[in-house]
Amino acid sequence: EQFEWLYSYSPYHNVREGVAYPATLFTVFDSDTRVDPMHARKMCAAMQHATASDQPILLRNEAEVGHGARAVSRTVELSADTLSFMATQTGLEPVS
Repeated sequence: EQFEWLYSYSPYHNVREGVAYPATLFTVFDSDTRVDPMHARKMCAAMQHATASDQPILLRNEAEVGHGARAVSRTVELSADTLSFMATQTGLEPVS
């Protein structure tokens, strides 16, 4: 009974072929000891395979960092990449 409940809301198990998925950015940290990076890799691959959309489904991999604290420079890089992806996908025009 509990398996059926968990399975029903699993994002991975609810990916369906032919669905026009929106642009998506997954972030993965190779040294994460709490969340296996393979989960995001599998989800990204499943969505890339299944989508009927031409929107990007991307994986951002960060080596030598885990689930916890990181250097300020790495935090800035992650934020810049995430915000750049969102700005591109929402059509935000750069200010000149």
